[in-house]
Amino acid sequence: MLKMIPMLEHYNPPVTDTLSIKPSFKPYNVRKTMPTTASLHPLIVHAPLVLIPAAVVFTLLSLFWSKGGLRIAAALLLAAGVATAVLATETGEAAEHRAEQMMPELEDISDPGSVPQAVAEGSLLETHAQLGEMTRNIYGLLLLIEGGLLFLTEPMFARLRGGRSLPAGVARLTRGLWTTAAVAGLALVVLTGHYGGKMVYDHGVGTTRDAQTTSSVQTP
Repeated sequence: MLKMIPMLEHYNPPVTDTLSIKPSFKPYNVRKTMPTTASLHPLIVHAPLVLIPAAVVFTLLSLFWSKGGLRIAAALLLAAGVATAVLATETGEAAEHRAEQMMPELEDISDPGSVPQAVAEGSLLETHAQLGEMTRNIYGLLLLIEGGLLFLTEPMFARLRGGRSLPAGVARLTRGLWTTAAVAGLALVVLTGHYGGKMVYDHGVGTTRDAQTTSSVQTP
């Protein structure tokens, strides 16, 4: 058959080295796209700032409408708020270390306000960190107390506690003190968010401004 077609008889197709072909795309770098612990702090920190006040609001509403599950909802919101507060403080430590590397003068940033002076001798960074830890600890303790009160007073747990309940007078007094502490603690929540916002919006901590500051300092 090839002899009938002279041109094909001596035709040798070129051999292409497929291994030498380079892909036109760059490989996907998974490590660069994975979120770091420090990068999660700005995402998580807003959760307790919303959940904890919402839990206090639901608690206040439950004082006027005892039926309807408002108190249980308040306890669940508080549990979520405390859990995210724990995550916020843990990721905040990583964010603090990263920010200090990017912005060496971060520790020198001070605030003349009475709260930073009383909490951390004027250090804005330490004020935000310590207020966050205080918020986590106080509302974590309140969560444990509320869990105990719910167990000792709510009818749904009567079978588990063998029919015994906390005396009504003691329950009212304890819950009144608990509610007072929860409302007063909102000042810590507000101050934690306030001084965190001052670091970001007034001094550029955690934004592109701190990277620019670092590059300008390192440039001779």
